[in-house]
Amino acid sequence: MKVPVEKPYTLAELKLKLEERFPEYKITFRGPKVLVIGQGKVAGAQIIGEKKKFIRINEGFPTIGGQMLFIFTVLLFCIMIPFLVYLLSMKPKQVKLRDNVADYLRQEYGAGAINTNPDLLDDKL
Repeated sequence: MKVPVEKPYTLAELKLKLEERFPEYKITFRGPKVLVIGQGKVAGAQIIGEKKKFIRINEGFPTIGGQMLFIFTVLLFCIMIPFLVYLLSMKPKQVKLRDNVADYLRQEYGAGAINTNPDLLDDKL
């Protein structure tokens, strides 16, 4: 998801503001250009890079270990069963966290949102 911004930002600045706004989330850097926001072991979001006109935020696992465990289960149990479990139990939590962070960033830095990766679970029922 792209969140258009009107003010310049840095990932370090975003980290401080997100820690202040969301004390229940664990916020860490994964390399110099990826900021990871996590809640528990399943729900997570990633802010990727520093762009001038938008903030790119994607849902995902908050830890490398969680990502590797998911890939391992996909390889072990084929594709269908792990993806069904992922789509039914993990993805909604990740999308909810991503949307919470995106709403805050939209209020803080700009207005509107452009969803560049439309997904069936992104629709709010």
